[in-house]
Amino acid sequence: MEKLKKLLDYQKEISNIQYTLNLLRWELKISTPEKAEQDLIDLITNYESKLFELQTSDYYGELLNEVVDDQEFKNIEEAERRYICKLLRNYEDNKKVPSDFYAKYMELRSKSNVVWKNAKEQNNYQMFKPYLEQIIEMTKQYYRYIDSESDNLYDVMLNQYETGMTSDVIDRLFDELKKRLLPMIPKGSEQVIPNNRYSYTNQELIDCAQFLLEYIGFDLKKGTLGIYPHGYTEKMCSNDIRIAFRNVNDPFDFLTTITHEGGHAIFEQNISDNLSRYENVTIDNLYALHESQSRFYENILGRNINFWIPIYDEISKRLRLDRSLSEFVEILNHPVPNVKRIESDELTYCMHIILRYEIERAIFNEGVSLDDLPSLWNQKMKDYLGIEVKNDSDGLMQDIHWSEGDFGYFPSYLLGTIYDGMFMQAVEKDLGNLDELLKAGRVKDITDYLINNIYKNGAAYTSSEIINRMCNSEISVDPIVNYFEKKYAKTK
Repeated sequence: MEKLKKLLDYQKEISNIQYTLNLLRWELKISTPEKAEQDLIDLITNYESKLFELQTSDYYGELLNEVVDDQEFKNIEEAERRYICKLLRNYEDNKKVPSDFYAKYMELRSKSNVVWKNAKEQNNYQMFKPYLEQIIEMTKQYYRYIDSESDNLYDVMLNQYETGMTSDVIDRLFDELKKRLLPMIPKGSEQVIPNNRYSYTNQELIDCAQFLLEYIGFDLKKGTLGIYPHGYTEKMCSNDIRIAFRNVNDPFDFLTTITHEGGHAIFEQNISDNLSRYENVTIDNLYALHESQSRFYENILGRNINFWIPIYDEISKRLRLDRSLSEFVEILNHPVPNVKRIESDELTYCMHIILRYEIERAIFNEGVSLDDLPSLWNQKMKDYLGIEVKNDSDGLMQDIHWSEGDFGYFPSYLLGTIYDGMFMQAVEKDLGNLDELLKAGRVKDITDYLINNIYKNGAAYTSSEIINRMCNSEISVDPIVNYFEKKYAKTK
């Protein structure tokens, strides 16, 4: 198919710039000297503009339309056809955004991220607030370009992160979760792990992370690790997936982060080559599905005692854990409200996401003042988790997302958790009892199952379609609530 070949040649140019941009962003976050940050931001902005030009050119639109309209298009594999159609929809959205605005928006996102990092370290919300205000306004404008007719701007954002998702659906799901989970959550915080009990070099943690990642199915020949104040996974290209994590001398934070980011990374490593050849970014618009997989490894698998039985001796030796396996797992599963989202257990974590969702909705649909954000945040933390927030670094500045304009992303975490309850049922229906699989060290059997049913298709199918196929059901909170009740009802 000659027209498809022309499209793939053009996509290669797009992929090359995406690869370069991903490498530059990794450098900006992980290893760029402070005085070189603006130079690198300028370089990133330049490449962002070049990428946007390629993704919005008339020629690109013609290529996509010619391929879709060609008689031979129907002979292409279904997942690939759907992905090409998704590229066309993204093209049509991008075409609505003026290129000069887009360049300024991308530059602001990079600058804002650097300022956020410094403001968080200094506990200085006033330093970050002007950038937050700018990025909110430019984010609003960006989505107005995408959909100028919508009377619910936040729904436009949600759809960009999870195709087909609306605030009405989320309100229904999250309200039901609040009603059923809040009675299980103990109010107030307590110190579970003594401070300064552990101390690790970065290399010790990297070596341990490599062992754990390989155990769950991550291909070390297609990935690498780095240290950063916030755990995240970055896809450079299909053969280069990078994981960053914190070193805060806390083995529990470290292990949950690695299993979490490992889920993201394994997903990215196993997308079909037929799809990966189009772009370096293949899971756009399905972030809840992506988060479901990171949280599946972190929580459904990684908080199960049977997951650790085959490897605990090795893990405890590497991390010098002076605890029995049962003590270790009890800490992993002990529901204790924590001021920080990324350090929270799987139960109280749900309230962290509901809090952020409600504040984002207030920002974009209700026009809440930025001056009121800290107090609004702090009051919701007290209402939902019984915690007094002592500073803004541990409050509304704790997450990276808003500094990068990723409004609408937070609900993905909890939607993913809801999906996990359903995927757990599917695994047990098709592979057998989860506890027995884990106890036998058959984690990679589970990984292979997820590859074949989810990962290989990238973002070709929506989350609802995948859930319908695997679970023969609509999205429901019942499976994950049943899971929580079985583990945590005793804490009421």
